[in-house]
Amino acid sequence: MITNNNSEDKHGSDLIQKLINTLSLERGLSENTKKAYKNDLYYMIKSFSNQGISFINANETDFQKLFTTFKAKNLKVTSLSRKLSSFKCFYQFLIEENYISVNPLNNIDGFKYQKNLPSALSENEISLLLKKAREDFNNSNKKLKSLRTLTVLEILYSTGMRVTELLNLPLSDFINLNDKLQIKGKGGVFRIVFFNKEAKSIIHSWIKYRDREELFNNNRYMFPEREGLGHISRQIIYKDLMDLSISIGFNIKNVSPHKIRHSFATHLLNRGADLRSLQKLLGHADISTTEIYTLVEPDRLSGLVKDIHPLRNIEFKNK
Repeated sequence: MITNNNSEDKHGSDLIQKLINTLSLERGLSENTKKAYKNDLYYMIKSFSNQGISFINANETDFQKLFTTFKAKNLKVTSLSRKLSSFKCFYQFLIEENYISVNPLNNIDGFKYQKNLPSALSENEISLLLKKAREDFNNSNKKLKSLRTLTVLEILYSTGMRVTELLNLPLSDFINLNDKLQIKGKGGVFRIVFFNKEAKSIIHSWIKYRDREELFNNNRYMFPEREGLGHISRQIIYKDLMDLSISIGFNIKNVSPHKIRHSFATHLLNRGADLRSLQKLLGHADISTTEIYTLVEPDRLSGLVKDIHPLRNIEFKNK
């Protein structure tokens, strides 16, 4: 039983921070992941503390009751799985630090959920978006917005970047752009992305136009905000793509920066890219994340056998 909740909470907070520091060094956790781990662990410790249970002495039954509470709140399976992962990791850390000898979550099974193929636009739909974006730039009076929309769309589809990765890139990275660029992704991990010829051409047009905007002279970002020294927000990018989608009659729910990224991955896979290469291009730390793109329709699998199999053009005649 706990005699001093404040002392218990402080001890727990110190251990959590020590764990996060260790994981950051070993795995290069993103800020969002670190925040999620902290929130899960703080909540767990506080919940046990309110019941008079020390997190050091919490047992399997205590955790079963805790997850029953989570399920009663209708948490998504992804949230339940993350919490279980956070807790198991924390208690494994406590074993390594000699606080406990057995992980109380060893016998608690994971939560099953159905993986769904990420929603992606077809190649034709991407082509329509790019075509309309070019037309808007050529015909619109709002040159800044229309060229920015076209440039962002070209970069996202050419490279598969996350929109946050793109917005954080400095202008200097693009000045002497060749075919590839090193970017910093989730967890501070660097990877190489590649640009096609059309994307490079549009990028050069954007840089020239951007240089003529006096408001941007002292801004280091490729896509600067109107005033100040920061970059434009994700919301502006979403709004630009939404307006473009509406103009050609697309459902606005089907078009977003992340779905452009999904389209990039799906189209490459459909055209024969291997999973390991796709993992590197997308910046996935774990191949299992990339494997979700293999959940494809039977028709596509049939097409792959017909089009790619080495015996596809060989005819066997009966004697």
